[in-house]
Amino acid sequence: MNSLTSEQLRHLQAQLQQLLSWAQQLDRQRKPGKPVHWFDSALFSCHSPDLADYVQDSVRNLNRLQQQADNLSATAKQRITERLNEQISALTQAFRLNQVRQQHQHVAASRSKAAVQQLAVTGQQLYQQLSEYQQYESRLLDMVRQSERESDAEATNRTLTLHGRLGRCRKAIYEVELAIQKLESGKNR
Repeated sequence: MNSLTSEQLRHLQAQLQQLLSWAQQLDRQRKPGKPVHWFDSALFSCHSPDLADYVQDSVRNLNRLQQQADNLSATAKQRITERLNEQISALTQAFRLNQVRQQHQHVAASRSKAAVQQLAVTGQQLYQQLSEYQQYESRLLDMVRQSERESDAEATNRTLTLHGRLGRCRKAIYEVELAIQKLESGKNR
């Protein structure tokens, strides 16, 4: 991988433009829980809550590779190319994690609303729902423990994501428990 062909460079440019577009859309959303620093400082030269800044850092590396190709040694080209590859992989992973996080938030919100509406549902169904949520909680706790044993930046991001999911799961458990209490207190009257 000593030098990239012009076709490979065009492909990287197109990929970075797509990532920049996605980053700008995501940055405009400004949702709570968005990471303050997305990536390890060894991988990117910027520290920002905006994902577009990290994509721009990769774009600068690509531009440097293109504009200074004749002046760079083979080792320098290799280093920049590898860093660029790592940056694009990290950015792509961040987008995937964000999509998963949004899907889980939507699912968790739907489940929370469903738990409140289940006041009219029988106690048996509520207990079954509670058992299911507790199983989710147990699996999430196992995933958190496993992720905490790892020490890289992805593991840290994964751990934070899992803690968010665990919090939403526990909230859903709490709401089902409240629904059970309301249902049972209504039967005793």
